[in-house]
This record gives sequence, C-alpha cells and structure tokens, in this order.
Amino acid sequence: MRMNQPGFAACLLGVMVGISSSSLIAQTGDPADQNPIAPLQTLLPTQSDPGDIELLSPLPDNGTVPPIVQWNPEYEQELAYRARVRGYERQFKIIRHKYFGNRKLPSLRQQGFDELTEFTDPAAFKPMVRVLAREKDDVRLAVLDHLAQQDEDGMAVLAWIAITDDDQAIRHEASKRLSAPASDRVLEQLDMALRSSDHTVAMHAAVLAGTLDAVEVIPLLIFAQAAGTPANQQTGDLAWIAIETQRAYVAGVVAVAGDASGAFQPIIGKISEGAILRIVDAVVIVYRTEVHRTLVAMTSNDWDQPTDGLNYNINAWWHWYNEEYVPYKNEQTLLANLESSPPLGINASSKP
Repeated sequence: MRMNQPGFAACLLGVMVGISSSSLIAQTGDPADQNPIAPLQTLLPTQSDPGDIELLSPLPDNGTVPPIVQWNPEYEQELAYRARVRGYERQFKIIRHKYFGNRKLPSLRQQGFDELTEFTDPAAFKPMVRVLAREKDDVRLAVLDHLAQQDEDGMAVLAWIAITDDDQAIRHEASKRLSAPASDRVLEQLDMALRSSDHTVAMHAAVLAGTLDAVEVIPLLIFAQAAGTPANQQTGDLAWIAIETQRAYVAGVVAVAGDASGAFQPIIGKISEGAILRIVDAVVIVYRTEVHRTLVAMTSNDWDQPTDGLNYNINAWWHWYNEEYVPYKNEQTLLANLESSPPLGINASSKP
C-alpha cells in the first residue's frame, strides 16, 4: 500500500507491542535491566531515523484537508502556454481533417494514427483529446493507447479523461489503462476532482479512486460524501405554506343607483386564522451515493472491519479516521519496518 502522503506531517504513535525480550536484547548491558515489553519505536533499527518513516497524520479539526500529494499548479499553466505557442490545437485539426472524420480508407486512418504517436510533448496531450473528442471510437481509443505510453504526464491525462469525459465507455477505457498503485500525478487529478463543487466530477473521481484502490484519498472521500449549496434566490420568499381558516364578512357597501331605484353592493372581506410558514433561505444538501459506496468499500477492505455503520455522519468519520484508522495504519507501517530490518544486537557478519 502507498503510504507516501506529502502534506501530512509525520508523527509517531506510542504503540505498545509484546515481544519476547530474549530475541531483542542487545549484546551489551544487563538483561535484567531490559524492558520485556517496549514501545515499538524503540525497537526500530538504530541506523534509521524514526522521523524518516512516513506515517499518517490525523485530520485537522478545522480548515481544509491537506493535499494528499504536493503538486504545482503552475505546471499546468506552463503546459497550456506551451500548447498555445506551438499551435497544437491547429495541428490536430489539420490531422483530423486530413485523416479522420468520414474517411474510411484503413490505410489513410492508420497514417493519421501514426502521426498522432509523434506528439510526445505533455503540452500536446489535452489539445489532442479535446480536438478529437467527437471522432469515432477507433480514433479515441488510439488516443488513449498513445497516452498510456507517455509515463506520468500521459497517466495524468488518462485520469483526467476518466473523471471528466461525458462518455461512460471512454471513461471506462481510460481507467482500464491506469494501473495501481496510483502515481502522484494521478493522485493529483483525484485530489482536485474530489474537491470540486461539480457533483458529477466528484462522483467520477470516487469511482476511479475505488478502481485504483487509492487509499490515499480516503480523507477527501470522507468530506466529499455530501455537499451543501445555497438555493438560488432573487428577492422575496423562496416559498410559503399557509395552514389557516378563512371567514367572510361584509367589510362595506357601495351604493348603486338606477332609474327610480337604489341598492347597495356589499364588499366582502376575509379574516384568516392559523399559521403561515415562510421560507426565506435554504441550503440544498446533495448526498453523493457513489462517493459514499466507494468510501465504505475501500475503508472496510483496508481496515479489515466494516465501516458502513458510520453512514453519512461526517463527524463520526472524522473521529474514526483520527482515533481508529490512523493508529492502525501507523502500527502497520512500524511493524513492517521492524520486520524488514535485521534483529537488533546481532552482527550479521559474525560467525557462531
């Protein structure tokens, strides 16, 4: 499992484990003075700095969730600028007009595919996807295959397609070309998408995170399960409900005169008794079911215990992550580090 989460400050938990002192006592010192049950961090190899072990940190009790990876937003701006300067969009439009569209000759279309593979500059990837987005499936799949061969930047664009494309089949094909564990560039795309106010984008990102088993995004999934947005309001009440009884009465009369005749026309008034509920403001809460299902499946599998009982209770998830999951994963990491290290006090090069 990937435990590398830059942005989370490293911390050590005082996890106590019972280990037989006879196998870990150093060759020097009085064995009677050794503690048979020692904190796990004291059993780490002496040549390792515990601060170098990458552990999870609890979620903060205020503010935003820290980034799961360190990413540079200026890099995307640089790619967009380079794409404009080099005219990639215009080049792909020429290729589309020359080789694709309604042209059915296989050799001609293959020539177009071959020209696409010559574009290995990361700045060309998104213009390629956008210009050829309405082409037939063979062209779009060729684009995906090309991106799958372009290392980190190609993987990032594949993740972007798997999250933002309107075509479910293309999203599925893009996700098939991504491999687990998710790279930092893919995690960067998931990080941005799960913070999006666009519910569709957030749900597609959750599905991709589940496909890649990207446990690094669990904190973002917790807070992306539901989103509240204010209702659109111009002026006045958003709505009102009246529960009342009305009684009619004669509020006044109007004289009506005719030829040798006169009369009075009554003015009917109404008295209302009861209650009126006015809605002057509202917040719409959207429950993102795909995000919740991915979160429950991923955490239940990684924690080895069911988490569906937490439902959509964000506060309960926050306490679970800080008080249950973080100690559990950090203990796993420390034990794995201990098991992969040589026994303390034993010289591997010495002979019995």
